[in-house]
Amino acid sequence: MSRGLTIDRPVRLRGIGRFSLRPVELLLRPAEPDDGITINGVPVVAANAVVYRHTMRVGKVRMVEHLLSACRGLGISDLAVEVRGEELPFLDGSSLGCVRALERAGLKVQGRAPEALTLRSPVMVLAGTSFIAAVPATGLTLNCLARVPGRGVQFFSHRAGSAGYRTQVAPARTFGRAAGTPRRVQSSLRLTFGLVREADMLYPARSRFANEPCRHKVLDLLGDLALLGRNLEAEVFAYCPGHRLNLEFVRSLERST
Repeated sequence: MSRGLTIDRPVRLRGIGRFSLRPVELLLRPAEPDDGITINGVPVVAANAVVYRHTMRVGKVRMVEHLLSACRGLGISDLAVEVRGEELPFLDGSSLGCVRALERAGLKVQGRAPEALTLRSPVMVLAGTSFIAAVPATGLTLNCLARVPGRGVQFFSHRAGSAGYRTQVAPARTFGRAAGTPRRVQSSLRLTFGLVREADMLYPARSRFANEPCRHKVLDLLGDLALLGRNLEAEVFAYCPGHRLNLEFVRSLERST
């Protein structure tokens, strides 16, 4: 029987919002068994999620994917998140800061985890040349292939629930199109970790992994899968995924049950 997890004590996390460039403060609190994850009282489920400016928004709070990825990576099923502001802090563009905050709070086993979603048949969503497909399996494995502008084709595979999340997924930082990133935001990112421009894309100046962009795609997909409200058991194959496709994938998974 899978057990539920929450944090042992409240913990605060502070940083700067990527879009507002204003200070943001989070308070992460333990939650009761079966409460799930909530953000300012809004349940983290697909019905309450929309994609906003290439980030995931739940309720009125955007850029939630990195925290949700950290929760999913650590196996946290119940958490109350209180946000002062309209977005979560950007930190270093990865989920590592969220992982460290959750680990500072300590993890506490409680109750029974929500029943996992198991597939009866394959599920697939398409958008142009991008796709995500899932086939029945035990546990969750994410396989991602991405064509990264200026950096060629990259591949990364991750077995969810493994100890490797903290070191192999969480440190992977975001990237994006230069044309869609305001100059004031670019200036803030340069101060955070430095930037390099390749093929009209902005990347961290010094890579943490040779395939860091592809790893961040897996980080985001794992966070967006938290919108299921329970674990998924499947082998997932994703080609050039993004938040809109991820959200459609989650909704297709819900319809498959």
